[in-house]
Amino acid sequence: MADTPNTTETTEADWPVSEAESVTAHQASAKLGKEEDDKGEFLLNLLSSYSRHRLLPLTELPREDLIHAFLGGGIHEPRVMTFYLSEEQVSRLTSLMTVPISKNYESVTLDNLNEVTSNPPHMLLVHMENSGGDEAEKVVGKLMEVPTMGFSSVVALVKDESSHYLQAGPSWAQTVLPLSLMDQAFRRHLKNLLDLAHARMDLETIYLAHRVSREQLHAVQYTDPLTGLLNRRGFEDSGARELSRTARTGQTMGFVILDIDKFKNINDTYGHPAGDDVLRELAQILREETRTLDHVFRFGGEEFGIVLPHTPSGEMTHVCERIRTKVEETHFTSMPKAGAVTISMGALSVGSEKRPTLENVYPVADELLYRAKQEGRNRVISDAFK
Repeated sequence: MADTPNTTETTEADWPVSEAESVTAHQASAKLGKEEDDKGEFLLNLLSSYSRHRLLPLTELPREDLIHAFLGGGIHEPRVMTFYLSEEQVSRLTSLMTVPISKNYESVTLDNLNEVTSNPPHMLLVHMENSGGDEAEKVVGKLMEVPTMGFSSVVALVKDESSHYLQAGPSWAQTVLPLSLMDQAFRRHLKNLLDLAHARMDLETIYLAHRVSREQLHAVQYTDPLTGLLNRRGFEDSGARELSRTARTGQTMGFVILDIDKFKNINDTYGHPAGDDVLRELAQILREETRTLDHVFRFGGEEFGIVLPHTPSGEMTHVCERIRTKVEETHFTSMPKAGAVTISMGALSVGSEKRPTLENVYPVADELLYRAKQEGRNRVISDAFK
């Protein structure tokens, strides 16, 4: 075992790992996460391929956007918007529909497109021939490339039954309707389309409710409420998964346990609210000084952990020393000056040779942390798992 050396050949440029390694690791992690997520997304498997395709953008929403989308829902009527229709044509359609038309763009500009994509309608009615046809194809085709517009039904409107669009409508349109239809026939078509829009909105709400409940349950089970980091249960899940991946791939990972030196003195001297502030600010430092593919935990009290996938021993100790220095140099808001808060770290480099598990890795890292405390605190002691 060895204390962190005063000098190292590892430089800032060497950390994080190379972009290719980082991307590979992130893709592997994302694939695993997706496989696990698929187990609960039975709703998608109950739908037709068309409906499933319409809902796919929702599957990519991160937790915060997902919950925001669900809580920001509550629209009980579909929003309908028209492009390239005259006032007279819009007036007629409004009289035939059971929901109002929210906007009418007789001419479409870049500003119009920005407004539409920021709050996309559930149904878009586009007059092909009023725009010259090619213009509508170009503008709406570009509009439908925006992921948020994937939820919209698009109807192409033409003057009468002589239009060539009835034979070969644009690829982005669900249907093509001639405006020469009698009012009753047009109303029936619009009602059917609105019913489909309602059904899709219901599916989106059910899907979002399912995902939000799972995400919130995951947050409660795996997240430390004070710092927002993963908790011990999250550590057991993520740590075991990364150790298993290390055993399979032959890569080396870093397994680090750290805690705040003399944290009881901080609580006794400055009060528990100040201690909570220190914990939160330390958590933020740990987030900033690690990569997106790393895992940071709070086990409880003043003890934290870090798992560094795809990280050789030298880089692990370099990162730990950088974190230790950053903490020592930081003036925590509730403390009198920089240097009032320090940490001790036990850093274990774990390879695949010994088929590592949490049960045999954690006690070794914990012993390194104990040594760091015994040898004077505010230091990193590292070793390789043997």
